[in-house]
Amino acid sequence: QAYYQTAPVECPLQRTELYMHLFLRQAAAGPNRNQAEILNPKVQPSGFGVTAASDWTIADGLEPSAKIVARAKGFHMQTGITNTSWYTSFNMVFEDERFSGSTLQVMGVTPSDGQWAISGGTGEFALAHGIIKQKVVQGNADENVKELHVHAFYTKMNTSVTA
Repeated sequence: QAYYQTAPVECPLQRTELYMHLFLRQAAAGPNRNQAEILNPKVQPSGFGVTAASDWTIADGLEPSAKIVARAKGFHMQTGITNTSWYTSFNMVFEDERFSGSTLQVMGVTPSDGQWAISGGTGEFALAHGIIKQKVVQGNADENVKELHVHAFYTKMNTSVTA
């Protein structure tokens, strides 16, 4: 017997589907540095517990001159004792004119090719949920670029109504 059950549910909310193709630039060192180690308990050999704050740039293209449309503001932590396993949590804060001030809440482990969960959002992306497929497409010891395929659903809220 299965340990779970699933069933379809009618949803009265009007949902909007979102697709984005973006590029996240993570720089641990150098002139473009956009993260900083804030905790290092020096647990060897895995670096268990190392934590860094991040303000990664998210652009609409791969080239360094591409337009920055958002920033990933949050942290990542090395959570593997016997292996390298980075847990990441950030708010994707949009800066472009179309979605300015809206956010997506993102979290998950960070392999070089995997998925993050979208567990919420604000502004245009209220009640968002979905996934981000992410893959490292460029990298060296100091900096890497992840290609992001965002797929989410959200509910447009009536912001003219006050309580």
